[in-house]
Amino acid sequence: MGGGPDRGIAGDATAGGPPVQVLICDDYEVLRHGLRAVLHAAPDFVVVAEAADAAEALALATTHRPDVTLVGLGARGRAVHDLVRALTGLGIRVVLLGEGGAGSDLVDALQAGARGYVHTTVSPQRLIEGLRAVARGETVLDAAVTGELLHRLDGGRRPTDDEQPPFHGPLTARQYAVSVLVAEGLSNAEIAERLQVSRATVKGHITVALRRLGLRDRTQLAIYVHRAARPGDGEEAGPLGG
Repeated sequence: MGGGPDRGIAGDATAGGPPVQVLICDDYEVLRHGLRAVLHAAPDFVVVAEAADAAEALALATTHRPDVTLVGLGARGRAVHDLVRALTGLGIRVVLLGEGGAGSDLVDALQAGARGYVHTTVSPQRLIEGLRAVARGETVLDAAVTGELLHRLDGGRRPTDDEQPPFHGPLTARQYAVSVLVAEGLSNAEIAERLQVSRATVKGHITVALRRLGLRDRTQLAIYVHRAARPGDGEEAGPLGG
């Protein structure tokens, strides 16, 4: 998947830090205004600019250097893919906003380096939480498309319910267990609650798992888990192409 320089962890105005700067890109003006209103209501966000298309978004991003760019999937073809790759190259994190399933546009954009995807029906609170997570360096995937997305990213085969991951590879059993929950679309907080450990412990397991596997983010980790669950493929599962 695409990469680029990491700009570090964005601030959190609710914790006394600078607000997260957001650029909104979507071809529907009413949607842009609605997103601006939602973010305006959150004290730890500031919308630095709005763009109606990919070219305008890249120009504004180059000027304003936002922490996160929220990109609508309305622009079809290569426009979103190329925009995501360019923004990622600038060290700007990208969250995609769409209304469909895990189609080719979404897959292409995630492979280009997008850090997350949320559905247009998401609640304002969930949108805010997702953007905060991405600003912290996490990856966010809408749970409704996670399974289909992994299926498409991994070439089309869905493991059956009774298939068990045959190996842990370089990971400990607990690191692999956390990775499996990441693949199910759970947040760090949800994983911590499920396993009865602290969020810091979960974050530590994920960090170590990514380093040992040579992966960049949670999306790649989820794909790795999906591949490892395929019978006979465990010994061959390894780092994904960048």
